[in-house]
Amino acid sequence: MERNSLGNINNHCIRINISIMVNKVIIKKIISAPTFLLMFLVTLGFIIGLTATFINSTSVYYLEQLNYLVLKGYYYELFSSIFVTNSFVDFIFNFISLYFIYLIFGSRAGKHEYVIFMLAGILGNILTVIFYNPFTLSSGASGGIFGLLSYYTFYDFLKKDNLGVYGLIFLISVFGVSGLIFPNVNVIAHIGGILGGIIYAVVHYLIRSGRAIK
Repeated sequence: MERNSLGNINNHCIRINISIMVNKVIIKKIISAPTFLLMFLVTLGFIIGLTATFINSTSVYYLEQLNYLVLKGYYYELFSSIFVTNSFVDFIFNFISLYFIYLIFGSRAGKHEYVIFMLAGILGNILTVIFYNPFTLSSGASGGIFGLLSYYTFYDFLKKDNLGVYGLIFLISVFGVSGLIFPNVNVIAHIGGILGGIIYAVVHYLIRSGRAIK
């Protein structure tokens, strides 16, 4: 009986150690992959948006982007609205899109993904303020997502002189499908995100290759 008990204890300890090691590997992989952190932030933004709507339906005006408020000085909405949304469809679409971006590109841009995502999202939001009426309410990470897609697609083109076919197909697919899923899709934000990703790809390529911008 004692031998069996000791054997069970040892087996249990081994399973615990294996479980801890696996969890450490998973956590390390998540930390090393910016796309996963962006997925987490998008999820957190949805929880915040849903909670804010439940507490006070008008509070989302100060978390998402209401053009009127941005023009009045609430510039932080250009940032907060990238993550905060109370739409489940919007959230799940963005979450899945980010996951597919990871599957295709594997976060090989590293920490640049954070900068690309934010700059593309903010550029899309600025264009939304310019081209849509002041009482337009918008939110979601799609601008940043299109920025990542266009960055990878065009950076591969510049680096390898070969347009990233898979990235281009996914970019076109997401652009088309989003228009079908969301009846009031913010096309301007998507275009702004694409432009942001292309600009970053060109600048990043020129800096890394040591070429001067003429």
